[in-house]
Amino acid sequence: MPMHRRDGTRTGSRPMNAIAAVPNRLVSAIRRSFRQFLSLPLATVSGFIALSALVYLADGSWSGAEGPPGFRWLGALMGDRAALASLLATVASSIITVTSITFSLLLLAVQQGAGALTAQVTDQFMARRTNQFYFGYFVGLSVFVLTTLVTNTDYHRPVFAAALSLLLTALALCLIIVMIYNTIDQMRPEQIIQFIHDKVLEARSADLRLLAATRRAERPGFVDLALVRSRESGYVVGLDPARIAAALDRHGRGDAEIVVLIALGTYRAVGDPVFRLRVSPSAASRMDARERLAGEGLVGEILAAFVYDDGRDLQNNTAYGLHQLATIAWTSVSTSKSNPNPGLTVIQALRDIIAQWSRGEVEAPGDAGACIVYGDAAPVIATDALEAVIVVASESIQSQTLTEAIATLAILLRHVETPTAERLADVARRALSSLGEHVLTRQLEASLADLAEALTERGFVATAEAVSAATADLAASLGKLNSRSTRVPGPTA
Repeated sequence: MPMHRRDGTRTGSRPMNAIAAVPNRLVSAIRRSFRQFLSLPLATVSGFIALSALVYLADGSWSGAEGPPGFRWLGALMGDRAALASLLATVASSIITVTSITFSLLLLAVQQGAGALTAQVTDQFMARRTNQFYFGYFVGLSVFVLTTLVTNTDYHRPVFAAALSLLLTALALCLIIVMIYNTIDQMRPEQIIQFIHDKVLEARSADLRLLAATRRAERPGFVDLALVRSRESGYVVGLDPARIAAALDRHGRGDAEIVVLIALGTYRAVGDPVFRLRVSPSAASRMDARERLAGEGLVGEILAAFVYDDGRDLQNNTAYGLHQLATIAWTSVSTSKSNPNPGLTVIQALRDIIAQWSRGEVEAPGDAGACIVYGDAAPVIATDALEAVIVVASESIQSQTLTEAIATLAILLRHVETPTAERLADVARRALSSLGEHVLTRQLEASLADLAEALTERGFVATAEAVSAATADLAASLGKLNSRSTRVPGPTA
Protein backbone atom coordinates (compact mmCIF):
# COMPACT_ATOMS: atom_id res chain seq x y z
CA MET A 1 0.00 0.00 0.00
CA PRO A 2 1.42 3.44 -0.91
CA MET A 3 2.71 5.39 2.07
CA HIS A 4 2.91 9.18 2.36
CA ARG A 5 6.18 10.78 3.41
CA ARG A 6 6.67 14.03 5.26
CA ASP A 7 7.75 15.82 2.10
CA GLY A 8 4.40 15.22 0.45
CA THR A 9 5.50 12.51 -2.00
CA ARG A 10 4.46 8.89 -1.97
CA THR A 11 6.45 5.70 -1.88
CA GLY A 12 5.51 2.49 -3.65
CA SER A 13 3.46 4.19 -6.36
CA ARG A 14 3.92 6.24 -9.48
CA PRO A 15 3.66 10.00 -8.93
CA MET A 16 0.18 11.27 -9.69
CA ASN A 17 1.44 13.89 -12.15
CA ALA A 18 3.79 11.53 -14.04
CA ILE A 19 1.28 10.88 -16.83
CA ALA A 20 0.33 14.55 -17.10
CA ALA A 21 4.00 15.51 -17.34
CA VAL A 22 4.34 13.94 -20.81
CA PRO A 23 1.83 16.20 -22.64
CA ASN A 24 2.95 19.18 -20.58
CA ARG A 25 6.56 18.54 -21.61
CA LEU A 26 5.47 18.20 -25.25
CA VAL A 27 3.55 21.48 -25.11
CA SER A 28 6.56 23.20 -23.53
CA ALA A 29 8.86 21.86 -26.25
CA ILE A 30 6.50 23.04 -29.00
CA ARG A 31 6.21 26.48 -27.45
CA ARG A 32 9.97 26.71 -27.07
CA SER A 33 10.57 25.74 -30.71
CA PHE A 34 8.12 28.35 -31.93
CA ARG A 35 9.53 30.99 -29.58
CA GLN A 36 13.12 30.26 -30.53
CA PHE A 37 12.83 29.80 -34.29
CA LEU A 38 9.68 28.52 -35.99
CA SER A 39 7.27 31.45 -35.60
CA LEU A 40 8.71 33.86 -38.18
CA PRO A 41 9.68 31.25 -40.84
CA LEU A 42 6.24 29.63 -40.73
CA ALA A 43 4.56 33.05 -40.78
CA THR A 44 6.63 34.00 -43.83
CA VAL A 45 5.75 30.76 -45.62
CA SER A 46 2.08 31.32 -44.77
CA GLY A 47 2.36 34.80 -46.24
CA PHE A 48 3.65 33.37 -49.51
CA ILE A 49 0.78 30.85 -49.57
CA ALA A 50 -1.73 33.67 -49.04
CA LEU A 51 -0.02 35.69 -51.77
CA SER A 52 -0.26 32.70 -54.09
CA ALA A 53 -4.02 32.50 -53.49
CA LEU A 54 -4.51 36.22 -54.18
CA VAL A 55 -2.43 36.14 -57.35
CA TYR A 56 -4.33 33.05 -58.50
CA LEU A 57 -7.56 35.04 -58.33
CA ALA A 58 -5.97 37.92 -60.20
CA ASP A 59 -4.70 35.58 -62.91
CA GLY A 60 -8.30 34.55 -63.54
CA SER A 61 -8.59 37.64 -65.75
CA TRP A 62 -6.25 35.96 -68.28
CA SER A 63 -8.74 33.21 -68.95
CA GLY A 64 -10.26 35.43 -71.69
CA ALA A 65 -8.88 35.60 -75.18
CA GLU A 66 -7.21 39.00 -74.88
CA GLY A 67 -6.40 39.39 -71.18
CA PRO A 68 -6.97 42.41 -68.90
CA PRO A 69 -6.62 45.87 -70.48
CA GLY A 70 -3.33 47.58 -69.76
CA PHE A 71 -1.48 44.30 -69.13
CA ARG A 72 -1.61 42.70 -72.55
CA TRP A 73 2.03 43.56 -73.05
CA LEU A 74 2.85 41.47 -69.99
CA GLY A 75 0.99 38.52 -71.43
CA ALA A 76 2.90 38.83 -74.69
CA LEU A 77 6.17 39.09 -72.80
CA MET A 78 5.58 36.01 -70.64
CA GLY A 79 4.37 33.87 -73.54
CA ASP A 80 1.81 31.10 -73.82
CA ARG A 81 1.14 28.18 -71.48
CA ALA A 82 4.11 26.15 -72.74
CA ALA A 83 6.51 29.07 -72.32
CA LEU A 84 5.20 29.73 -68.81
CA ALA A 85 5.61 26.07 -67.89
CA SER A 86 9.22 26.06 -69.08
CA LEU A 87 9.99 29.32 -67.29
CA LEU A 88 8.43 28.26 -63.99
CA ALA A 89 10.11 24.84 -64.07
CA THR A 90 13.48 26.50 -64.59
CA VAL A 91 12.89 29.04 -61.82
CA ALA A 92 11.64 26.37 -59.38
CA SER A 93 14.57 24.03 -59.91
CA SER A 94 17.06 26.92 -59.74
CA ILE A 95 15.72 28.44 -56.53
CA ILE A 96 15.56 25.04 -54.80
CA THR A 97 19.13 24.19 -55.86
CA VAL A 98 20.53 27.56 -54.86
CA THR A 99 18.66 27.47 -51.54
CA SER A 100 19.94 24.00 -50.62
CA ILE A 101 23.55 24.87 -51.49
CA THR A 102 23.44 28.23 -49.72
CA PHE A 103 21.88 26.83 -46.55
CA SER A 104 24.44 24.02 -46.49
CA LEU A 105 27.28 26.53 -46.67
CA LEU A 106 25.69 28.67 -43.98
CA LEU A 107 25.23 25.74 -41.64
CA LEU A 108 28.86 24.78 -42.26
CA ALA A 109 29.90 28.31 -41.26
CA VAL A 110 27.79 28.04 -38.11
CA GLN A 111 29.39 24.69 -37.32
CA GLN A 112 32.85 26.20 -37.70
CA GLY A 113 31.88 29.06 -35.41
CA ALA A 114 30.53 26.62 -32.84
CA GLY A 115 33.78 24.68 -33.01
CA ALA A 116 35.79 27.85 -32.41
CA LEU A 117 33.68 28.92 -29.43
CA THR A 118 30.94 26.64 -28.10
CA ALA A 119 27.62 25.14 -29.12
CA GLN A 120 26.00 28.34 -27.78
CA VAL A 121 26.65 29.82 -31.24
CA THR A 122 23.79 27.74 -32.64
CA ASP A 123 21.29 29.24 -30.18
CA GLN A 124 22.11 32.83 -31.04
CA PHE A 125 22.11 32.04 -34.80
CA MET A 126 18.60 30.61 -34.66
CA ALA A 127 17.32 33.37 -32.39
CA ARG A 128 18.18 36.19 -34.81
CA ARG A 129 15.08 37.46 -36.57
CA THR A 130 16.92 38.15 -39.83
CA ASN A 131 18.07 34.52 -40.09
CA GLN A 132 14.55 33.32 -39.39
CA PHE A 133 13.24 35.57 -42.15
CA TYR A 134 15.83 34.31 -44.65
CA PHE A 135 14.86 30.68 -44.06
CA GLY A 136 11.17 31.49 -44.29
CA TYR A 137 11.62 33.62 -47.42
CA PHE A 138 13.48 31.00 -49.44
CA VAL A 139 11.19 28.15 -48.43
CA GLY A 140 8.10 30.32 -49.02
CA LEU A 141 9.39 31.40 -52.43
CA SER A 142 9.93 27.77 -53.40
CA VAL A 143 6.37 26.95 -52.37
CA PHE A 144 5.05 29.97 -54.29
CA VAL A 145 6.85 29.02 -57.52
CA LEU A 146 5.80 25.37 -57.28
CA THR A 147 2.19 26.37 -56.65
CA THR A 148 2.29 28.67 -59.67
CA LEU A 149 3.70 25.85 -61.79
CA VAL A 150 0.86 23.53 -60.75
CA THR A 151 -1.82 26.12 -61.58
CA ASN A 152 -0.50 26.56 -65.16
CA THR A 153 -3.26 24.75 -67.06
CA ASP A 154 -5.22 25.12 -70.31
CA TYR A 155 -7.93 27.20 -68.63
CA HIS A 156 -5.69 29.14 -66.21
CA ARG A 157 -2.71 31.19 -67.40
CA PRO A 158 -0.65 32.45 -64.39
CA VAL A 159 0.93 35.50 -66.03
CA PHE A 160 0.92 37.70 -62.93
CA ALA A 161 2.22 34.83 -60.77
CA ALA A 162 5.03 34.04 -63.22
CA ALA A 163 6.10 37.67 -63.39
CA LEU A 164 6.01 37.93 -59.61
CA SER A 165 8.03 34.71 -59.35
CA LEU A 166 10.76 36.27 -61.49
CA LEU A 167 10.85 39.43 -59.37
CA LEU A 168 10.92 37.54 -56.08
CA THR A 169 13.62 35.18 -57.39
CA ALA A 170 15.78 38.15 -58.41
CA LEU A 171 15.31 39.56 -54.92
CA ALA A 172 16.25 36.17 -53.44
CA LEU A 173 19.51 36.13 -55.40
CA CYS A 174 20.35 39.57 -54.03
CA LEU A 175 19.43 38.42 -50.53
CA ILE A 176 21.94 35.57 -50.80
CA ILE A 177 24.77 38.10 -50.81
CA VAL A 178 23.34 39.87 -47.76
CA MET A 179 22.67 36.57 -46.02
CA ILE A 180 26.22 35.31 -46.55
CA TYR A 181 27.68 38.56 -45.20
CA ASN A 182 25.34 38.57 -42.18
CA THR A 183 26.17 34.97 -41.35
CA ILE A 184 29.92 35.56 -41.51
CA ASP A 185 29.53 38.74 -39.45
CA GLN A 186 27.38 36.94 -36.90
CA MET A 187 30.12 34.36 -36.37
CA ARG A 188 32.48 37.00 -35.01
CA PRO A 189 32.93 36.46 -31.26
CA GLU A 190 32.10 40.12 -30.55
CA GLN A 191 28.75 39.84 -32.36
CA ILE A 192 27.86 36.55 -30.67
CA ILE A 193 28.65 37.88 -27.20
CA GLN A 194 26.86 41.18 -27.84
CA PHE A 195 23.74 39.33 -28.99
CA ILE A 196 23.71 37.12 -25.88
CA HIS A 197 24.34 40.20 -23.73
CA ASP A 198 21.30 41.93 -25.25
CA LYS A 199 19.12 38.85 -24.78
CA VAL A 200 20.16 38.56 -21.13
CA LEU A 201 19.07 42.14 -20.51
CA GLU A 202 15.78 41.56 -22.35
CA ALA A 203 15.09 38.36 -20.40
CA ARG A 204 15.47 40.30 -17.15
CA SER A 205 11.90 41.58 -17.63
CA ALA A 206 10.61 38.03 -17.03
CA ASP A 207 12.58 37.91 -13.78
CA LEU A 208 11.17 41.24 -12.67
CA ARG A 209 7.59 40.10 -13.30
CA LEU A 210 8.15 37.05 -11.12
CA LEU A 211 9.91 39.10 -8.45
CA ALA A 212 7.00 41.55 -8.40
CA ALA A 213 4.59 38.68 -7.61
CA THR A 214 6.72 37.18 -4.82
CA ARG A 215 8.60 38.13 -1.64
CA ARG A 216 12.28 38.00 -0.80
CA ALA A 217 12.04 37.24 2.95
CA GLU A 218 10.26 34.46 4.81
CA ARG A 219 7.47 35.31 7.24
CA PRO A 220 8.80 35.52 10.83
CA GLY A 221 7.44 32.88 13.15
CA PHE A 222 6.50 30.41 10.41
CA VAL A 223 8.03 26.96 10.70
CA ASP A 224 9.04 24.38 8.10
CA LEU A 225 6.45 21.67 7.56
CA ALA A 226 7.76 19.74 4.53
CA LEU A 227 10.55 19.69 2.00
CA VAL A 228 8.96 18.92 -1.36
CA ARG A 229 11.06 17.17 -3.98
CA SER A 230 10.77 17.00 -7.75
CA ARG A 231 8.74 14.20 -9.29
CA GLU A 232 10.14 14.60 -12.77
CA SER A 233 13.43 15.60 -14.33
CA GLY A 234 14.26 18.53 -16.58
CA TYR A 235 14.85 22.25 -16.49
CA VAL A 236 12.36 24.25 -14.44
CA VAL A 237 11.59 27.00 -16.97
CA GLY A 238 8.36 28.44 -15.61
CA LEU A 239 6.41 29.17 -12.48
CA ASP A 240 2.76 30.19 -12.13
CA PRO A 241 2.48 32.37 -9.00
CA ALA A 242 -1.29 32.85 -9.37
CA ARG A 243 -1.91 29.11 -9.44
CA ILE A 244 0.25 28.56 -6.36
CA ALA A 245 -1.43 31.41 -4.51
CA ALA A 246 -4.87 30.00 -5.30
CA ALA A 247 -3.87 26.54 -4.07
CA LEU A 248 -2.39 27.90 -0.84
CA ASP A 249 -5.43 30.06 -0.23
CA ARG A 250 -7.78 27.15 -0.83
CA HIS A 251 -5.93 24.68 1.38
CA GLY A 252 -3.95 26.87 3.77
CA ARG A 253 -6.30 29.85 4.30
CA GLY A 254 -3.35 32.17 4.92
CA ASP A 255 -1.51 29.74 7.19
CA ALA A 256 1.07 28.59 4.64
CA GLU A 257 3.78 29.84 2.32
CA ILE A 258 6.36 28.20 0.09
CA VAL A 259 10.04 29.03 -0.26
CA VAL A 260 11.26 28.24 -3.76
CA LEU A 261 14.75 26.74 -3.49
CA ILE A 262 15.81 27.10 -7.12
CA ALA A 263 16.06 29.78 -9.77
CA LEU A 264 14.21 29.38 -13.05
CA GLY A 265 16.36 27.54 -15.54
CA THR A 266 17.79 25.18 -12.92
CA TYR A 267 17.90 21.47 -13.71
CA ARG A 268 16.05 19.17 -11.32
CA ALA A 269 16.35 15.41 -11.23
CA VAL A 270 13.71 13.22 -9.64
CA GLY A 271 14.06 13.61 -5.89
CA ASP A 272 15.87 16.95 -5.98
CA PRO A 273 14.40 19.57 -3.59
CA VAL A 274 12.15 22.17 -5.21
CA PHE A 275 10.54 24.14 -2.39
CA ARG A 276 9.92 24.20 1.33
CA LEU A 277 6.39 24.39 2.71
CA ARG A 278 6.16 26.60 5.80
CA VAL A 279 3.14 27.13 8.05
CA SER A 280 2.11 29.44 10.85
CA PRO A 281 2.65 28.34 14.48
CA SER A 282 -1.09 27.87 14.97
CA ALA A 283 -1.35 25.54 11.98
CA ALA A 284 1.78 23.67 13.04
CA SER A 285 0.25 22.93 16.42
CA ARG A 286 -2.86 21.28 14.96
CA MET A 287 -2.63 17.76 13.60
CA ASP A 288 -5.52 18.22 11.15
CA ALA A 289 -3.96 21.38 9.71
CA ARG A 290 -0.57 19.71 9.26
CA GLU A 291 -2.11 16.74 7.47
CA ARG A 292 -4.21 19.00 5.24
CA LEU A 293 -1.31 21.24 4.26
CA ALA A 294 1.25 18.46 3.73
CA GLY A 295 -1.24 16.23 1.94
CA GLU A 296 -1.17 15.18 -1.69
CA GLY A 297 -3.79 17.73 -2.74
CA LEU A 298 -1.86 20.91 -1.95
CA VAL A 299 1.59 19.52 -2.78
CA GLY A 300 0.41 18.14 -6.13
CA GLU A 301 -1.24 21.44 -7.12
CA ILE A 302 1.89 23.44 -6.28
CA LEU A 303 4.19 21.06 -8.15
CA ALA A 304 1.90 21.32 -11.18
CA ALA A 305 2.58 25.08 -11.24
CA PHE A 306 6.28 24.43 -11.99
CA VAL A 307 6.84 24.09 -15.74
CA TYR A 308 9.52 21.58 -16.82
CA ASP A 309 11.20 21.38 -20.21
CA ASP A 310 14.05 19.46 -21.80
CA GLY A 311 15.84 22.65 -22.81
CA ARG A 312 16.21 26.28 -21.84
CA ASP A 313 15.31 29.37 -23.82
CA LEU A 314 17.64 32.31 -24.27
CA GLN A 315 14.65 34.58 -24.83
CA ASN A 316 13.30 34.50 -21.28
CA ASN A 317 15.98 32.95 -19.06
CA THR A 318 18.71 35.20 -17.75
CA ALA A 319 20.55 32.33 -16.07
CA TYR A 320 20.89 30.51 -19.39
CA GLY A 321 22.32 33.57 -21.12
CA LEU A 322 24.82 34.12 -18.31
CA HIS A 323 25.74 30.43 -18.50
CA GLN A 324 26.43 30.85 -22.20
CA LEU A 325 28.68 33.86 -21.60
CA ALA A 326 30.61 32.02 -18.90
CA THR A 327 30.98 28.94 -21.13
CA ILE A 328 32.29 30.99 -24.05
CA ALA A 329 34.79 32.75 -21.80
CA TRP A 330 35.95 29.52 -20.16
CA THR A 331 36.39 27.73 -23.49
CA SER A 332 38.26 30.55 -25.21
CA VAL A 333 40.43 31.65 -22.28
CA SER A 334 41.48 28.15 -21.21
CA THR A 335 44.28 26.25 -22.91
CA SER A 336 41.57 24.48 -24.91
CA LYS A 337 41.56 27.49 -27.28
CA SER A 338 43.99 29.99 -25.71
CA ASN A 339 42.17 32.89 -27.35
CA PRO A 340 41.96 35.90 -25.01
CA ASN A 341 39.79 38.08 -27.27
CA PRO A 342 36.38 36.43 -26.58
CA GLY A 343 37.20 36.33 -22.88
CA LEU A 344 37.88 40.06 -22.80
CA THR A 345 34.60 40.73 -24.60
CA VAL A 346 32.70 38.55 -22.12
CA ILE A 347 34.23 40.44 -19.19
CA GLN A 348 33.08 43.73 -20.70
CA ALA A 349 29.58 42.33 -21.27
CA LEU A 350 29.39 41.06 -17.69
CA ARG A 351 30.55 44.44 -16.38
CA ASP A 352 27.66 46.14 -18.15
CA ILE A 353 25.13 43.54 -16.95
CA ILE A 354 26.28 43.73 -13.32
CA ALA A 355 26.22 47.53 -13.41
CA GLN A 356 22.68 47.65 -14.82
CA TRP A 357 21.31 45.09 -12.34
CA SER A 358 23.00 46.43 -9.23
CA ARG A 359 20.37 49.01 -8.34
CA GLY A 360 17.66 46.40 -8.73
CA GLU A 361 19.12 44.45 -5.83
CA VAL A 362 18.08 47.20 -3.41
CA GLU A 363 15.00 48.32 -5.34
CA ALA A 364 13.71 44.91 -6.43
CA PRO A 365 9.91 44.81 -6.82
CA GLY A 366 7.97 42.57 -4.49
CA ASP A 367 4.55 41.81 -3.07
CA ALA A 368 4.59 41.97 0.72
CA GLY A 369 1.38 39.96 0.87
CA ALA A 370 2.55 37.19 -1.45
CA CYS A 371 2.70 33.62 -0.19
CA ILE A 372 5.71 32.73 -2.34
CA VAL A 373 9.30 33.46 -1.35
CA TYR A 374 11.63 33.61 -4.35
CA GLY A 375 15.21 34.88 -4.36
CA ASP A 376 16.71 37.08 -7.05
CA ALA A 377 19.51 34.83 -8.33
CA ALA A 378 20.43 36.59 -11.59
CA PRO A 379 22.80 39.24 -10.10
CA VAL A 380 24.60 36.55 -8.11
CA ILE A 381 25.00 34.37 -11.21
CA ALA A 382 26.46 37.35 -13.08
CA THR A 383 29.18 37.95 -10.49
CA ASP A 384 29.85 34.21 -10.31
CA ALA A 385 30.43 34.20 -14.07
CA LEU A 386 33.00 36.98 -13.69
CA GLU A 387 34.69 34.99 -10.94
CA ALA A 388 34.87 31.93 -13.22
CA VAL A 389 36.73 33.95 -15.85
CA ILE A 390 39.31 34.97 -13.24
CA VAL A 391 39.81 31.35 -12.24
CA VAL A 392 40.33 30.08 -15.79
CA ALA A 393 42.77 32.93 -16.53
CA SER A 394 45.13 31.32 -14.01
CA GLU A 395 44.97 28.00 -15.88
CA SER A 396 46.08 29.59 -19.17
CA ILE A 397 48.26 32.31 -17.56
CA GLN A 398 46.54 35.00 -19.62
CA SER A 399 47.68 38.12 -17.85
CA GLN A 400 45.69 40.42 -20.14
CA THR A 401 42.45 38.59 -19.27
CA LEU A 402 43.17 38.74 -15.55
CA THR A 403 44.10 42.42 -15.85
CA GLU A 404 40.74 43.20 -17.52
CA ALA A 405 38.84 41.22 -14.88
CA ILE A 406 40.67 42.98 -12.01
CA ALA A 407 40.05 46.36 -13.66
CA THR A 408 36.36 45.44 -13.95
CA LEU A 409 36.19 44.72 -10.22
CA ALA A 410 37.75 48.10 -9.45
CA ILE A 411 35.41 49.98 -11.82
CA LEU A 412 32.28 48.31 -10.49
CA LEU A 413 33.25 48.68 -6.83
CA ARG A 414 33.25 52.45 -7.18
CA HIS A 415 29.58 52.77 -8.15
CA VAL A 416 27.51 49.61 -7.58
CA GLU A 417 25.12 49.16 -4.67
CA THR A 418 26.23 47.59 -1.40
CA PRO A 419 24.98 43.99 -2.00
CA THR A 420 26.81 43.86 -5.32
CA ALA A 421 29.92 45.51 -3.86
CA GLU A 422 30.07 42.93 -1.06
CA ARG A 423 30.05 40.06 -3.55
CA LEU A 424 32.67 41.74 -5.73
CA ALA A 425 34.92 42.29 -2.71
CA ASP A 426 34.58 38.60 -1.88
CA VAL A 427 35.43 37.72 -5.49
CA ALA A 428 38.54 39.92 -5.21
CA ARG A 429 39.60 38.16 -2.02
CA ARG A 430 39.15 34.70 -3.52
CA ALA A 431 40.93 35.70 -6.73
CA LEU A 432 44.16 36.23 -4.81
CA SER A 433 44.62 32.46 -4.62
CA SER A 434 45.27 32.35 -8.39
CA LEU A 435 47.80 35.19 -8.56
CA GLY A 436 50.72 32.85 -7.94
CA GLU A 437 50.29 31.42 -11.44
CA HIS A 438 50.91 34.80 -13.10
CA VAL A 439 53.78 37.10 -13.85
CA LEU A 440 53.26 40.58 -12.41
CA THR A 441 53.07 42.57 -15.63
CA ARG A 442 52.98 46.34 -15.44
CA GLN A 443 49.29 46.42 -16.44
CA LEU A 444 48.39 43.77 -13.88
CA GLU A 445 50.26 45.63 -11.16
CA ALA A 446 48.42 48.85 -12.00
CA SER A 447 45.06 47.05 -11.96
CA LEU A 448 45.78 45.44 -8.59
CA ALA A 449 46.77 48.80 -7.12
CA ASP A 450 43.55 50.32 -8.48
CA LEU A 451 41.53 47.44 -7.02
CA ALA A 452 43.10 47.93 -3.58
CA GLU A 453 42.25 51.61 -3.74
CA ALA A 454 38.65 50.91 -4.79
CA LEU A 455 38.24 48.38 -1.98
CA THR A 456 39.50 50.92 0.53
CA GLU A 457 37.09 53.56 -0.75
CA ARG A 458 34.16 51.18 -0.24
CA GLY A 459 35.26 50.20 3.26
CA PHE A 460 36.69 46.75 2.55
CA VAL A 461 39.97 47.59 4.21
CA ALA A 462 41.00 44.04 5.14
CA THR A 463 40.51 42.82 1.59
CA ALA A 464 42.40 45.84 0.23
CA GLU A 465 45.34 45.03 2.51
CA ALA A 466 45.24 41.41 1.35
CA VAL A 467 45.37 42.55 -2.29
CA SER A 468 48.34 44.82 -1.56
CA ALA A 469 50.16 42.04 0.31
CA ALA A 470 49.55 39.56 -2.50
CA THR A 471 50.83 42.09 -5.03
CA ALA A 472 53.98 42.56 -2.97
CA ASP A 473 54.52 38.79 -2.77
CA LEU A 474 54.13 38.48 -6.53
CA ALA A 475 56.49 41.42 -7.07
CA ALA A 476 59.14 39.60 -5.03
CA SER A 477 59.29 36.93 -7.72
CA LEU A 478 60.25 39.43 -10.44
CA GLY A 479 63.75 38.96 -11.83
CA LYS A 480 63.93 35.35 -10.62
CA LEU A 481 63.83 32.26 -12.76
CA ASN A 482 60.93 30.14 -11.50
CA SER A 483 58.80 27.46 -13.06
CA ARG A 484 55.05 27.81 -13.10
CA SER A 485 54.63 25.67 -9.99
CA THR A 486 57.23 27.66 -8.00
CA ARG A 487 56.75 31.16 -9.35
CA VAL A 488 55.69 32.46 -5.96
CA PRO A 489 57.34 30.25 -3.33
CA GLY A 490 55.35 29.50 -0.21
CA PRO A 491 56.43 30.59 3.25
CA THR A 492 59.49 28.85 4.63
CA ALA A 493 59.41 27.09 7.96
